[in-house]
Amino acid sequence: MSDLAADKALLKEAIRKFSYRENHAEPFTLASGKKSPYYFDLKQTLLQPKYLALAGRIVSQIIAQHYQGKVIAAGLTMGADPIIYSAVLAVDYAPGAGKPELVPAIVRKEAKDHGTGKKIEMLKGIDTATPCVMVDDVITTAGSTLKAFAAMREAGFAIKHAVCILDRGEGGAAALAENGVTLLSVFTAEEFKER
Repeated sequence: MSDLAADKALLKEAIRKFSYRENHAEPFTLASGKKSPYYFDLKQTLLQPKYLALAGRIVSQIIAQHYQGKVIAAGLTMGADPIIYSAVLAVDYAPGAGKPELVPAIVRKEAKDHGTGKKIEMLKGIDTATPCVMVDDVITTAGSTLKAFAAMREAGFAIKHAVCILDRGEGGAAALAENGVTLLSVFTAEEFKER
């Protein structure tokens, strides 16, 4: 089993244990407003340092399969923040390592009403020619990811891919595809459903 496959197996087991709930009698209300008998509270897994580190390693490896050199890992606060930071820390920045250099970018839900009024928190001087990958924890309709995508695109960045830990399979991938973005998911909800 490759390192990526082994990491995914460990993370999947942790998500099943700490984050996955199924209740057909009383469906859950999702952030999108939809009702579903399947619920994934990924923060219960990702707030545990060893599993957050695992998720970061997986995301950085997925990005490395598609990019070399400097790459922006961007997402809407707060679901994306820990994954982005963990992915950035997982990269081997040693000279000659041949890995992408991940640059974090956090998109606020609203621009700040003080200071510089920024909507995107990112290092100064990043060229808009730098490729950008959107990151999120769970994608249902991709509403959060598309908000971050719109902000990054408005700032002049091109985005071809989004990476999420879990794709619920409820239209998010199609919504991203309509905007020219391919979703690369670590897991799909179907992999967890019991019935």
